[in-house]
Amino acid sequence: MKIYMVSPQAEEHTTGLAKRFDVNMNFLIDENNKAADRLQIKAENGLPMRLQALGYDSDTVMPTVVMTNDKGGIIFADLTDNYRVRPEPEDFLKVFDAQLANI
Repeated sequence: MKIYMVSPQAEEHTTGLAKRFDVNMNFLIDENNKAADRLQIKAENGLPMRLQALGYDSDTVMPTVVMTNDKGGIIFADLTDNYRVRPEPEDFLKVFDAQLANI
């Protein structure tokens, strides 16, 4: 299994996050929210002012999860309309368990 985290944050922020969590993930940077625009998950001016004061861009991306199988087929997707709402890890584990049961 491979996990990719995609973020529009600058490389130094993403690198810091990768070091903080000792997990086997790939961290990718979505420069200028190009992928978010294409996937229609960009929230223009969606970041609170207090975070903008810390150097983050005013535009943000809605938390989105897309899980695929080894053939590239989508097996789970979660798209939210609130950047504070994210699926729980148990949601992912249920999908993984169901996929493993079908192997």
